[in-house]
Amino acid sequence: MKNFDVFLSEAPSHRPEFLNLIEQTGKVHGELREQLKSESPIWDEKFFLLDKSSIWKSIDHRTKESILISLGKKILQEAYYIESAGMAYSGKMILTSRTKEERQFYCFVAEEEARHLRLLETIGEFKTGPLEVPSFASLIGEIIQESSRKCHFLLIQVLLEGWGLDYYKDLSQSALNENVSKAFKQILKDEIRHHSAGVILFSESSQMSEVEFMEFLKFLERISVMVKIGPYSVCEELFSHIPNPDLKMVREFLFETGAVTQTEKKLNLIQDLLGKVLSEEEMEIIALKKILEPMDIDSMADFLYQSIPGTYLHHPIH
Repeated sequence: MKNFDVFLSEAPSHRPEFLNLIEQTGKVHGELREQLKSESPIWDEKFFLLDKSSIWKSIDHRTKESILISLGKKILQEAYYIESAGMAYSGKMILTSRTKEERQFYCFVAEEEARHLRLLETIGEFKTGPLEVPSFASLIGEIIQESSRKCHFLLIQVLLEGWGLDYYKDLSQSALNENVSKAFKQILKDEIRHHSAGVILFSESSQMSEVEFMEFLKFLERISVMVKIGPYSVCEELFSHIPNPDLKMVREFLFETGAVTQTEKKLNLIQDLLGKVLSEEEMEIIALKKILEPMDIDSMADFLYQSIPGTYLHHPIH
């Protein structure tokens, strides 16, 4: 089951009969396929905590708008590929189900994930292809391809879909565009059930073996690093518009926007989600390994400064 593609290419336009059949199927399922795209910012400066930054305040209005539009597109791009991965995950779980009811459930999930993807297609334009998959979605793809059944329940449904409940709720409530707000609100309703099923199915299964737990820790460490590094996308967009940014600027931005505190909240959410289903002993191992401990501001600033294109190359650290 490992040798399959999580992210597939689009069907060529010269297959109109099949594409038309998909549109008809969507209508049968109650889909309204109206294009609702907008070239205005979808989330404002407060959503990204940019309003707290003195660097942000020094930028002209047109540049600010460009940055916000770009950040909004990145959020939608990531959501697009996460929902694409959701379809692949559902397909794998359908084939590996242990009971008829479990298979029925994942058939429903697959239909919902397909609707989520098509809903996102009405509100955004997406870059597709192997090189366009965001790093977080790519990691989800690896988990789907490589991990065991128990890790699927734990990582995809308990942890990541549980995380998604908080994140999609925030996206929906903060969106400036009503169509985007409605789209994420609709997706959120389904994800609540997907997460709940993961908690139930993982809790009903036998205890994880040592091999399975080590496999889980390997992926948890990679997920946590993506959280610990702080607001990478925001920094990447912001500092691409700042002439010769240096390490001090990056640290100042992180300090003013409370990046360490925000990251700590996210890591605490991960801990709370895992605490629902893991034993005290397993949670103690995670704590001893410091997997969910945030970086301090200097470490975060140093990491981002060296990672963001156009910063470190111009100002190497001595």
